[in-house]
Parts: sequence; C-alpha cells; structure tokens
Amino acid sequence: MGEWNAETAEWYVSHYGDYATNRLGLKNLNIEAGSTVVDVGCGTGCALRHVSNQVVSGTLMGVDPVPRMVEIAREQTVNHVAADRITFHEGTAESLPVSDAAADIVLAFESFDHWKDQAQGLKEVRRVLTANGRFIVVKDGGLPNGSNAKQAFKAALEKAGFAIAEEKNITEGEVNCTRWVCVLNV
Repeated sequence: MGEWNAETAEWYVSHYGDYATNRLGLKNLNIEAGSTVVDVGCGTGCALRHVSNQVVSGTLMGVDPVPRMVEIAREQTVNHVAADRITFHEGTAESLPVSDAAADIVLAFESFDHWKDQAQGLKEVRRVLTANGRFIVVKDGGLPNGSNAKQAFKAALEKAGFAIAEEKNITEGEVNCTRWVCVLNV
C-alpha cells in the first residue's frame, strides 16, 4: 500500500478493521492488570480494546500517523467498557508522543513494515519502554525462516538493543501470523 491517508484508512477499516491478528497477537501474553500499553500504528484501536480485558486498571494509548485513523479509533472506542482508559494520539513511530520509560508494553501489530524509518522507530520504542518492558511485534503471515526479510528484521532489533525472548507462529482457521516478544538487551 502506498501513502496512508483518509482514503486508505477507510479502505483498511472496511477490509481489516478488527483483523484476527489483533486478538491472536495478545493470546497468552499475561500482561499485568496495571500496565501501560502503547500501540504504535494502532489503526482502529482494536488491539487496545482486546488488551483491555487483561489491563483492567492500566493505561492504554494508541498512536497512528493518519488523522482519519485516529478519528476512527476514537469513534469505535467511545462506547467500549474501557473507553475512559484508552486514548488515541496522532504521531509516528519515529517520534512517539510518550514520555521516557513510560510503557510496560509497546505493540506493533501489522505496523512495523509501514514505519518510514524503522531504526529511528526502534530507538523510540526503546526510549519509551521501562527497563523490564516488552516490545511485541505481530506480522500477518510471518516471515519465512532463513528469508532475507527475517534476517534483516532480527538484525534491526539487535542493533537497536533488543533481544527476541519469544518467536511464535500462531494459526487460527485461515489466519496465520508470527509474534515476536522482544526485551531490552542490557
């Protein structure tokens, strides 16, 4: 997909709005109830609405560079049970509107490939994570073992100071994704 704008946001909502990877990527993660979760490239906000079942007293923040997508996320969350704890902000992965060491969890579900500068985005994720924080990346279809894309992804994580604590392929029906749980490599 080319440049994201209001038109592509509407297309995404009609085709993938609450895509299964948003739910599957959170499965069996055991996120603490009071965590602060930041979703980079939050789209419609459905991953945050799903994680709110685990994070029942924490703060949930979505960041997306497309103003229309932020509007859609707010519209779809306004009547949600956790609406008072979920906020959405316009911003990019490369300049997150989040304080240093404020996030216990940073999500990048289907968004990492859309970051304009992945190295800078990873620096930002590192900046906003707490010392024991986790960076969780989910990619629909995953990355094939031995592929150049997988090697480049892992090298970018390592260069930015992350270690992969878990790599898991998740399948449900016809949906297949890979989830990487990354921690700071101190």
